[in-house]
Amino acid sequence: MQKKFKEKYNESCIKIFTLLKLLYEDKADYNNVMDIFTEDDEEKQHVTLNKYLNTLKVFGVKVQKVNNKFVMQNTPFSMNFDLDDIKSINLFEKFQEVLPNGKTKQNLELLLKKIEARFDDNANKIYHSLKSTNNADFSFYYADIREQIERCEKVCQEAFKVNIRYLEKSKETNIICDAKQVIYDNKTAYLRVYKINDREYKDLLISNIISISQLPTQKGTLDTSPTVVYKIKGRLAKAYNLKENEYVQEILADGTMIIVNKNEPTDSLLKRLIRYDYECIIISPKAIRIKMIDMINAALKNYE
Repeated sequence: MQKKFKEKYNESCIKIFTLLKLLYEDKADYNNVMDIFTEDDEEKQHVTLNKYLNTLKVFGVKVQKVNNKFVMQNTPFSMNFDLDDIKSINLFEKFQEVLPNGKTKQNLELLLKKIEARFDDNANKIYHSLKSTNNADFSFYYADIREQIERCEKVCQEAFKVNIRYLEKSKETNIICDAKQVIYDNKTAYLRVYKINDREYKDLLISNIISISQLPTQKGTLDTSPTVVYKIKGRLAKAYNLKENEYVQEILADGTMIIVNKNEPTDSLLKRLIRYDYECIIISPKAIRIKMIDMINAALKNYE
């Protein structure tokens, strides 16, 4: 009896290490994983697999199934990365995205995956927070609009309001605004402006800007952009990562969070909040609530 137990334990150890090896090598396709349990009854293979995944979870290894493949979310040998470490890794990740296809791009991507697999829970939280607010400067990549970017950077530094003519949905439009900063999002560059009449921020695609003319009026010393207050609840509240321009005003007894958002471009904010569905409700101001209702009604018309 003791011999059988030893044999059973040895087989289990081999299977768990085989599974770990596949996960470490990023080769844990569904069929490769199920091949480990070929000696088990076909009906019990899934039950056995779940037992082994739970065993890994006990040892602190989190595994998720993504597109018919098992992916290791972390390793049992997590490292303590601080904010500066994560910023450096994030910078390399952005650099990898703009590299031409080839061995250098593949090797860097593989290295970054191995490093990210060592993140502990705190490092993961910092990493995802940075990804959602990242504004890394990769302006060197935009050779085709370099002159436009330099012009936008110049008007941001100057103390005067500007009149910008640009394309929006293939139509020319004008806007009188304060130019604030040039921001970069992967392969796209924007000019963030403060719309004086609407009292809100907007990101203009730099490649769509036709002309910028300086006005004799100086920029306002204070922006009066509306502060948006909204609440999130349920699973969203538990998993939500605050953005750079946000803070929690209150947490209710049921876990609902009241969040205050400042200076995020209204269009970007509404597009983000509408994705949160019924778990997100805008509280104030009323004008932003009405804009959200208009967006929802416009979407509903597509299904009439």
